[in-house]
Parts: sequence; structure tokens; C-alpha cells
Amino acid sequence: MALRLKAGYSRNPRLSQLPEVEGLELEWQFFESAGELFLHQLKENSFDLFEFSIADFLVTQSLPEWQHTGWQAIPIHLTKPLSLFLGLHAHNRSGVKDYGDLKGKRFGLPDFGMTAAVWLRIMLRTVYGIQPQDITWYNGRPPSHRHGRILNIDSKPLNGVKLINMDEGRSLNDLLQAGEIDAAYGSGFGAPLTASSQVTQVGSSAMVRQLIVELYKRESVTPVNHVLLIKNQHLSNDPGLALRIFQAFEAHKQRAYERARQNAEAYLVLPDDDFARQADEFGQDPYPSGLSNNRRMLTLIAEQLVLDGLIPVVPDIDGLFAEAVRST
Repeated sequence: MALRLKAGYSRNPRLSQLPEVEGLELEWQFFESAGELFLHQLKENSFDLFEFSIADFLVTQSLPEWQHTGWQAIPIHLTKPLSLFLGLHAHNRSGVKDYGDLKGKRFGLPDFGMTAAVWLRIMLRTVYGIQPQDITWYNGRPPSHRHGRILNIDSKPLNGVKLINMDEGRSLNDLLQAGEIDAAYGSGFGAPLTASSQVTQVGSSAMVRQLIVELYKRESVTPVNHVLLIKNQHLSNDPGLALRIFQAFEAHKQRAYERARQNAEAYLVLPDDDFARQADEFGQDPYPSGLSNNRRMLTLIAEQLVLDGLIPVVPDIDGLFAEAVRST
């Protein structure tokens, strides 16, 4: 009899047709917002196999009170935080035209510990030399929506980082419109932003692409924000399960890539151009799977979390992953 697992994921074009895993019957539940999924899992721990924030996962693994969850990772990474970076909004009096202008500014984001925010700090430090302590940060989600509140990491001293938490009843958008913060990027889950006569969306595809190109030149990684997790209890009787899941998701992703190439022919005059440009800048696979392909990326996130004061030390990266997939 197939093992039935509850699987939680956010909407994703690379999972538009669901992967089948030998020996598993997956009961899928999809969320429109990844932030909502993560909040649900932190509160309920109801999914057996699930997409999760890399940064939040590293935090949980550093806290003894979260070890009972028994979560282990499978090196499948299907999302990047690019939409958030595109959503940079600035008050017209702030002088902020791009991310390089944020030194000394008051900046709002949904959740200081979210992986997209960690990547922002990585890119600011790597590309512009801006340290976390150079910015006053505002946690924009209300406490009821904030992962950092559940993990108890939004009220601790953070290596001199200035962090201000929003209370219930006041929104990040309110502060930005009033000029009480200089710039922000938001999220439909708990921290939406709107442009107005006082606030301009200054994020652009060209700006974000150049930022990622610069990061790739320096670190040979591109931002990845989520990872696939499984409860360890399901691996004890079937040590090969994690590897079968990995192989099924990887094969499914490659089929999604092929569909994308075929669909491009219907829309683009020269359909291979954008694929070739991306491969030239970032490699053939924008969402590489496997631990060896992602070890540097994961280490970079962990190093930034240490600099941010959110975890005490960089963990053993291999130890975070199910044993059967550590050689991938």
C-alpha cells in the first residue's frame, strides 16, 4: 500500500502538473501565498512534505525548542524572490532610486527574517558594501502574520541591527505614504504596498537583473528562497524515499522547462534568445537541484543569518538534509 502524505506548496509554474513519486500518494494543498503556507506550517506542523523558507528552516534548526518537528531537507529549489525585489517602492522625498541608495535609510519589508530579506542584505553587502547596521529596518507584517514572532527572533538584539516591529492596526503602507519610512518592498500576505502621488514604484526588471548579475559575478549564485522539507519520521522505514522524491521533482522540473521552450515558440520571434541570454549569465538551469549545486548558496544564507544575529553559527549544511540525498 502506498504511503499517503499531506503535501503543501505555493502556486508554481514548475509544479503545474504534479509529480508522481513511486510508493507515495500525495494529498496536495496549494496556497496562493508562500508566506501563508509557512505561517500555517509553523503553527500547525500539519504537512508531511512541504515547501518552506530556507532562512526560517535554518532558524528552526538552531533552536532546541523546534527540534521536535523532525524536519529534514531535500535539495529541490523551485522559487526565487524576484517579484519582491521588483516591488521596491520609495517615498518621493527619500532620494531612493534603486537599492544602492538605501544606506542610512529607513526600510520596510514584510518580515526581517524571511529569505528574500536575507538575500537583499546579502546583495546590499556584496554589491554595494551596505551592512545590515547601515539601515533602520521595519518589520511590516502585523505580529499575527509574522514568522519571526512565532520563532521569537524579532525581539532579540541583532548584532547592532536596528529593527522596529509594526504593531497591529498600523500598516507598512501607512508609514511609507506618510514618509515615516523612506522605502519598502511589500507582500500581498500581510504587508501590501500601493503607488500614489507620494510613493513611486522604482523597482524595475533591468535594475533587478543587474543586481543579480553582479551577485552572480561575485558569488556564483542567484537568489533562491525556498526548499522542500519532509518529516524525518517518514524516512526511517524507507531510507530511499527522499532520493525518489528528489528524482521525481527534478524530472518534473525538466519537463516544465521543455514545455516552456515549446510555448515560447508561440510568442517570441526568436524563442531561443532569452534562454540563451539567461544561460550565458546564470547557467543552463535557473533552479538547479542537488546539494552540491546549492551548498554555496545555502552557506551564503547561513553566513548572512549569523551577521544578522538570527542564528548563532553556520550549521553543518549536509546535516540539514536527508542522508539519501546528501550525495546529489
